[in-house]
Amino acid sequence: MDHTTDRRKFLVNGLGAVAAAALPIRGAQAAAQPAPVVTRLADHLLLITGAGGNIVAARDGEGLVLVDGGSREAGPAALQLALRTLGARRAHTLINTHWHADRTGLNETLGKAGARILAHANTALWLSTDVRYTPDGAPVKRLPAIARPTATTYGSGHIALGDEELRYGYLSQAHTDGDLYVKFVKANVLVTGGVVAGDGWPTADWVTGGWITGTANGYRTLIDQCDEQTRVVTASGRTLVGRQDLEAERAILADLSTRLTQMLRKGYAPADMLAARPAREHEARYGDATVFLTESFRSLWPRVAPDA
Repeated sequence: MDHTTDRRKFLVNGLGAVAAAALPIRGAQAAAQPAPVVTRLADHLLLITGAGGNIVAARDGEGLVLVDGGSREAGPAALQLALRTLGARRAHTLINTHWHADRTGLNETLGKAGARILAHANTALWLSTDVRYTPDGAPVKRLPAIARPTATTYGSGHIALGDEELRYGYLSQAHTDGDLYVKFVKANVLVTGGVVAGDGWPTADWVTGGWITGTANGYRTLIDQCDEQTRVVTASGRTLVGRQDLEAERAILADLSTRLTQMLRKGYAPADMLAARPAREHEARYGDATVFLTESFRSLWPRVAPDA
Protein backbone atom coordinates (compact mmCIF):
# COMPACT_ATOMS: atom_id res chain seq x y z
CA MET A 1 0.00 0.00 0.00
CA ASP A 2 1.27 3.48 -0.83
CA HIS A 3 1.05 5.56 2.35
CA THR A 4 2.72 8.68 0.95
CA THR A 5 1.03 12.08 0.73
CA ASP A 6 1.99 15.70 0.20
CA ARG A 7 2.55 16.50 3.85
CA ARG A 8 3.02 20.23 3.56
CA LYS A 9 -0.19 20.58 1.56
CA PHE A 10 -2.04 18.48 4.13
CA LEU A 11 -0.64 20.55 6.99
CA VAL A 12 -1.80 23.82 5.46
CA ASN A 13 -5.12 22.78 3.94
CA GLY A 14 -6.17 19.56 5.64
CA LEU A 15 -8.39 20.64 8.53
CA GLY A 16 -11.66 20.58 6.63
CA ALA A 17 -15.01 19.77 8.16
CA VAL A 18 -13.68 17.36 10.76
CA ALA A 19 -11.91 20.11 12.71
CA ALA A 20 -14.94 22.34 12.52
CA ALA A 21 -17.04 19.57 14.04
CA ALA A 22 -14.49 18.83 16.76
CA LEU A 23 -14.02 22.28 18.24
CA PRO A 24 -16.34 24.85 19.76
CA ILE A 25 -17.08 27.76 17.45
CA ARG A 26 -17.84 31.08 19.13
CA GLY A 27 -21.12 32.58 17.95
CA ALA A 28 -22.52 29.35 16.44
CA GLN A 29 -26.20 28.62 16.96
CA ALA A 30 -26.52 26.82 20.27
CA ALA A 31 -28.52 23.64 20.55
CA ALA A 32 -31.22 23.45 23.21
CA GLN A 33 -29.64 22.56 26.54
CA PRO A 34 -31.05 21.26 29.81
CA ALA A 35 -31.12 23.60 32.78
CA PRO A 36 -27.86 23.74 34.77
CA VAL A 37 -27.59 21.31 37.67
CA VAL A 38 -25.75 21.92 40.97
CA THR A 39 -23.60 19.40 42.83
CA ARG A 40 -22.30 20.65 46.18
CA LEU A 41 -18.66 19.68 46.62
CA ALA A 42 -18.22 21.45 49.98
CA ASP A 43 -20.05 24.12 51.99
CA HIS A 44 -18.28 26.82 49.98
CA LEU A 45 -17.88 24.97 46.67
CA LEU A 46 -20.23 23.97 43.82
CA LEU A 47 -20.00 22.10 40.54
CA ILE A 48 -22.47 23.32 37.92
CA THR A 49 -23.08 21.01 34.97
CA GLY A 50 -25.27 21.49 31.92
CA ALA A 51 -23.92 24.97 31.18
CA GLY A 52 -22.10 24.17 27.95
CA GLY A 53 -18.98 23.26 29.94
CA ASN A 54 -18.53 22.48 33.62
CA ILE A 55 -18.28 25.43 36.02
CA VAL A 56 -16.91 25.37 39.56
CA ALA A 57 -17.97 28.17 41.91
CA ALA A 58 -16.39 28.96 45.28
CA ARG A 59 -17.46 31.59 47.82
CA ASP A 60 -15.29 33.81 49.97
CA GLY A 61 -16.04 36.99 51.89
CA GLU A 62 -16.16 39.11 48.72
CA GLY A 63 -18.42 36.91 46.64
CA LEU A 64 -17.75 34.17 44.10
CA VAL A 65 -14.72 32.88 42.29
CA LEU A 66 -15.68 30.95 39.15
CA VAL A 67 -13.53 28.44 37.33
CA ASP A 68 -14.79 28.74 33.74
CA GLY A 69 -18.05 30.31 32.62
CA GLY A 70 -19.76 27.75 30.42
CA SER A 71 -21.21 28.84 27.10
CA ARG A 72 -22.53 32.29 26.22
CA GLU A 73 -26.07 30.87 26.07
CA ALA A 74 -26.04 28.86 29.32
CA GLY A 75 -23.48 30.72 31.44
CA PRO A 76 -25.75 33.52 32.75
CA ALA A 77 -28.31 31.07 34.16
CA ALA A 78 -25.50 29.09 35.77
CA LEU A 79 -24.14 32.28 37.35
CA GLN A 80 -27.50 33.16 38.88
CA LEU A 81 -27.86 29.61 40.17
CA ALA A 82 -24.44 29.77 41.81
CA LEU A 83 -25.16 33.16 43.40
CA ARG A 84 -28.47 31.92 44.86
CA THR A 85 -27.09 28.61 46.09
CA LEU A 86 -24.04 30.09 47.80
CA GLY A 87 -25.80 33.23 49.01
CA ALA A 88 -23.49 35.66 47.23
CA ARG A 89 -24.27 38.97 45.55
CA ARG A 90 -21.57 39.04 42.90
CA ALA A 91 -18.76 37.14 41.23
CA HIS A 92 -15.46 38.99 41.63
CA THR A 93 -13.09 36.59 39.83
CA LEU A 94 -13.37 34.35 36.76
CA ILE A 95 -10.64 31.93 35.71
CA ASN A 96 -10.58 30.83 32.05
CA THR A 97 -8.87 27.43 31.87
CA HIS A 98 -8.46 27.96 28.10
CA TRP A 99 -9.88 30.08 25.27
CA HIS A 100 -12.70 27.96 23.81
CA ALA A 101 -16.28 29.20 23.85
CA ASP A 102 -17.47 26.60 26.38
CA ARG A 103 -15.13 28.22 28.95
CA THR A 104 -15.60 31.91 28.22
CA GLY A 105 -19.37 32.42 28.04
CA LEU A 106 -19.41 34.72 31.08
CA ASN A 107 -16.39 36.82 30.14
CA GLU A 108 -18.37 39.73 28.72
CA THR A 109 -20.98 39.70 31.49
CA LEU A 110 -18.41 39.67 34.28
CA GLY A 111 -16.01 41.96 32.47
CA LYS A 112 -18.70 44.62 32.28
CA ALA A 113 -19.37 44.08 35.99
CA GLY A 114 -15.72 44.80 36.83
CA ALA A 115 -14.70 41.26 37.76
CA ARG A 116 -11.10 40.12 37.48
CA ILE A 117 -10.62 37.63 34.62
CA LEU A 118 -7.54 35.45 34.99
CA ALA A 119 -6.06 33.24 32.26
CA HIS A 120 -2.78 32.01 30.85
CA ALA A 121 -1.05 34.60 28.68
CA ASN A 122 -1.57 32.47 25.57
CA THR A 123 -5.30 32.22 26.27
CA ALA A 124 -5.44 36.01 26.48
CA LEU A 125 -3.73 36.22 23.09
CA TRP A 126 -6.16 33.79 21.42
CA LEU A 127 -9.11 35.71 22.84
CA SER A 128 -7.64 38.89 21.34
CA THR A 129 -7.44 37.65 17.75
CA ASP A 130 -9.61 35.95 15.14
CA VAL A 131 -8.82 32.22 14.85
CA ARG A 132 -9.20 30.41 11.53
CA TYR A 133 -9.46 26.63 11.27
CA THR A 134 -9.56 26.59 7.48
CA PRO A 135 -7.97 29.14 5.14
CA ASP A 136 -11.27 30.18 3.56
CA GLY A 137 -13.57 29.44 6.49
CA ALA A 138 -15.30 31.88 8.77
CA PRO A 139 -13.07 32.80 11.72
CA VAL A 140 -13.81 32.33 15.38
CA LYS A 141 -14.12 36.00 16.26
CA ARG A 142 -12.08 37.62 19.01
CA LEU A 143 -13.83 38.73 22.18
CA PRO A 144 -14.48 42.43 22.72
CA ALA A 145 -11.88 44.16 24.87
CA ILE A 146 -14.17 44.28 27.92
CA ALA A 147 -14.43 40.46 27.85
CA ARG A 148 -10.72 39.66 27.67
CA PRO A 149 -8.56 38.58 30.61
CA THR A 150 -7.41 41.38 32.90
CA ALA A 151 -4.75 39.28 34.64
CA THR A 152 -2.45 36.69 33.07
CA THR A 153 0.00 34.04 34.21
CA TYR A 154 2.79 32.09 32.57
CA GLY A 155 2.98 29.41 35.23
CA SER A 156 1.46 28.86 38.64
CA GLY A 157 -0.11 30.89 41.43
CA HIS A 158 -2.63 30.85 44.23
CA ILE A 159 -5.65 32.75 45.54
CA ALA A 160 -6.68 32.81 49.22
CA LEU A 161 -10.42 32.18 49.66
CA GLY A 162 -11.00 32.48 53.40
CA ASP A 163 -9.75 29.20 54.85
CA GLU A 164 -9.62 27.64 51.37
CA GLU A 165 -6.63 27.93 49.04
CA LEU A 166 -7.01 27.88 45.26
CA ARG A 167 -3.89 26.90 43.35
CA TYR A 168 -3.54 27.02 39.58
CA GLY A 169 -0.86 25.84 37.18
CA TYR A 170 0.05 25.60 33.52
CA LEU A 171 -0.43 22.48 31.38
CA SER A 172 1.99 23.16 28.54
CA GLN A 173 0.70 22.52 25.00
CA ALA A 174 -1.96 20.03 26.01
CA HIS A 175 -5.55 20.72 24.87
CA THR A 176 -4.35 24.15 23.67
CA ASP A 177 -1.15 26.08 24.43
CA GLY A 178 -2.86 28.02 27.24
CA ASP A 179 -4.39 25.43 29.57
CA LEU A 180 -4.64 25.90 33.32
CA TYR A 181 -5.65 23.43 36.02
CA VAL A 182 -7.16 24.63 39.30
CA LYS A 183 -6.87 22.86 42.67
CA PHE A 184 -9.00 23.65 45.72
CA VAL A 185 -6.63 22.45 48.40
CA LYS A 186 -8.85 22.11 51.47
CA ALA A 187 -11.74 20.56 49.55
CA ASN A 188 -9.25 18.36 47.62
CA VAL A 189 -10.98 19.11 44.31
CA LEU A 190 -9.03 19.34 41.04
CA VAL A 191 -10.47 21.09 37.97
CA THR A 192 -8.85 19.91 34.72
CA GLY A 193 -10.26 22.43 32.25
CA GLY A 194 -10.36 21.12 28.69
CA VAL A 195 -7.50 18.64 29.00
CA VAL A 196 -9.70 15.82 30.36
CA ALA A 197 -12.92 15.66 28.36
CA GLY A 198 -15.06 13.69 30.82
CA ASP A 199 -17.63 12.66 28.22
CA GLY A 200 -15.54 11.23 25.39
CA TRP A 201 -12.14 11.49 23.75
CA PRO A 202 -9.83 14.36 24.85
CA THR A 203 -9.33 15.91 21.42
CA ALA A 204 -6.55 18.50 21.29
CA ASP A 205 -6.92 21.75 19.35
CA TRP A 206 -3.69 21.58 17.38
CA VAL A 207 -4.38 24.84 15.53
CA THR A 208 -3.94 26.71 18.83
CA GLY A 209 -1.06 24.69 20.19
CA GLY A 210 -2.46 21.45 21.58
CA TRP A 211 -1.30 17.95 20.63
CA ILE A 212 -1.82 14.37 21.71
CA THR A 213 1.58 13.92 23.38
CA GLY A 214 1.15 17.18 25.25
CA THR A 215 -2.28 16.03 26.39
CA ALA A 216 -0.76 12.82 27.77
CA ASN A 217 1.91 14.89 29.54
CA GLY A 218 -0.83 17.13 30.91
CA TYR A 219 -2.49 14.10 32.46
CA ARG A 220 0.78 13.32 34.22
CA THR A 221 0.85 16.83 35.73
CA LEU A 222 -2.76 16.45 36.85
CA ILE A 223 -2.03 13.07 38.42
CA ASP A 224 0.77 14.68 40.42
CA GLN A 225 -1.86 17.00 41.95
CA CYS A 226 -3.98 14.07 43.18
CA ASP A 227 -4.05 11.69 46.09
CA GLU A 228 -6.44 8.76 46.37
CA GLN A 229 -9.22 10.98 47.76
CA THR A 230 -9.03 13.79 45.20
CA ARG A 231 -12.25 14.47 43.30
CA VAL A 232 -11.58 15.48 39.72
CA VAL A 233 -13.87 17.80 37.73
CA THR A 234 -13.49 17.27 33.98
CA ALA A 235 -14.39 19.60 31.10
CA SER A 236 -17.90 18.21 30.70
CA GLY A 237 -20.13 15.51 32.17
CA ARG A 238 -21.55 15.06 35.64
CA THR A 239 -19.36 12.21 36.85
CA LEU A 240 -16.50 13.10 39.17
CA VAL A 241 -13.43 10.96 38.54
CA GLY A 242 -10.29 10.23 40.54
CA ARG A 243 -6.57 9.60 40.27
CA GLN A 244 -6.94 6.03 39.04
CA ASP A 245 -9.18 7.17 36.19
CA LEU A 246 -6.61 9.74 35.11
CA GLU A 247 -3.84 7.14 35.25
CA ALA A 248 -5.84 4.75 33.06
CA GLU A 249 -6.64 7.43 30.48
CA ARG A 250 -3.05 8.71 30.42
CA ALA A 251 -1.83 5.21 29.60
CA ILE A 252 -4.26 5.01 26.65
CA LEU A 253 -3.18 8.43 25.35
CA ALA A 254 0.52 7.65 25.70
CA ASP A 255 0.08 4.38 23.81
CA LEU A 256 -1.92 6.02 21.01
CA SER A 257 0.62 8.86 20.77
CA THR A 258 3.37 6.30 20.20
CA ARG A 259 1.35 4.32 17.67
CA LEU A 260 0.28 7.37 15.67
CA THR A 261 3.85 8.68 15.64
CA GLN A 262 5.07 5.36 14.27
CA MET A 263 2.39 5.43 11.54
CA LEU A 264 3.31 8.98 10.61
CA ARG A 265 6.99 8.14 10.30
CA LYS A 266 6.11 5.17 8.11
CA GLY A 267 4.31 7.53 5.73
CA TYR A 268 0.70 6.69 6.54
CA ALA A 269 -1.89 9.02 5.08
CA PRO A 270 -4.79 9.98 7.40
CA ALA A 271 -7.19 7.58 5.67
CA ASP A 272 -4.75 4.70 6.12
CA MET A 273 -4.30 5.54 9.79
CA LEU A 274 -8.08 5.53 10.32
CA ALA A 275 -8.42 2.24 8.42
CA ALA A 276 -5.98 0.66 10.89
CA ARG A 277 -8.35 1.59 13.75
CA PRO A 278 -5.65 2.06 16.41
CA ALA A 279 -8.23 3.00 19.09
CA ARG A 280 -10.78 0.27 18.38
CA GLU A 281 -10.41 -1.46 21.76
CA HIS A 282 -11.40 1.74 23.57
CA GLU A 283 -14.34 2.91 21.44
CA ALA A 284 -16.94 1.02 23.48
CA ARG A 285 -16.08 3.29 26.42
CA TYR A 286 -15.16 6.60 24.76
CA GLY A 287 -17.23 6.50 21.56
CA ASP A 288 -16.25 6.73 17.91
CA ALA A 289 -12.62 7.82 17.68
CA THR A 290 -12.59 9.24 14.12
CA VAL A 291 -12.40 12.92 15.08
CA PHE A 292 -10.01 12.29 17.96
CA LEU A 293 -7.64 10.22 15.82
CA THR A 294 -7.78 12.61 12.87
CA GLU A 295 -6.98 15.65 14.98
CA SER A 296 -4.37 13.77 17.02
CA PHE A 297 -2.63 12.64 13.83
CA ARG A 298 -2.66 16.21 12.51
CA SER A 299 -1.30 17.47 15.83
CA LEU A 300 1.86 15.43 15.25
CA TRP A 301 2.65 16.92 11.83
CA PRO A 302 4.31 20.16 13.01
CA ARG A 303 6.40 18.26 15.56
CA VAL A 304 7.47 14.85 14.23
CA ALA A 305 6.76 14.67 10.47
CA PRO A 306 10.09 14.00 8.69
CA ASP A 307 9.56 16.63 5.99
CA ALA A 308 7.33 19.14 7.84
